Amino acid sequence: MKKISLVLALLVCSLLAAQTVDQLYQKINAYYGSLSSYQADLRQENHFKQINQVLSYTGKIYFQKDRMLMDFSAPTRQRLLIQNGNAELYDASSNTLFKSRVMPQFNRMNPIEILELYWGKSEVKILENKAGKSRVRLNPKQDPLISSLEATIDNSSGSISKLSYTDKSANMVSYHFSKITVNKGIPTSIWKFSYPRDVQVIQQ
Repeated sequence: MKKISLVLALLVCSLLAAQTVDQLYQKINAYYGSLSSYQADLRQENHFKQINQVLSYTGKIYFQKDRMLMDFSAPTRQRLLIQNGNAELYDASSNTLFKSRVMPQFNRMNPIEILELYWGKSEVKILENKAGKSRVRLNPKQDPLISSLEATIDNSSGSISKLSYTDKSANMVSYHFSKITVNKGIPTSIWKFSYPRDVQVIQQ
């Protein structure tokens, strides 16, 4: 009888965990699915495993359907604009503009949409539930690029304050979002930028 009770208890716990995961996804889907615009202060960290180096950038992120801008001011000016299937990365320190096409399969692999994109094709585990926030880990199934993702999610709104993903070489990119504003519109001037006349353009 004790063994049966233990099995039932474990079954109930697993069902509760599954419901919690499902509820989190519903919150995320509702929050990001209703976005007409999104902007926030952003800190990005790139962790390079093989050379044991971390690069940090601070700036702002702007997002509307089909376009996104990450505009970093420190340690140097970098501006990554993705729209209409094209990507432009301007690096002020080298006065270089990199241009490339974005393959359709990578259109949603940005900090705003990537977690929702991978949720349905990953094993999802709640690592921590504290102070009204859940920290989750996603382990994609047979993905050629990403081995895992982690995110801190507000249980009430579904908003993500921290996000990171690790690639197959154990390199990690992490994002920290703060001062988030949604559905307030983004001035058209944000998307416009005049590159220096002598900028070096590299078409990839």
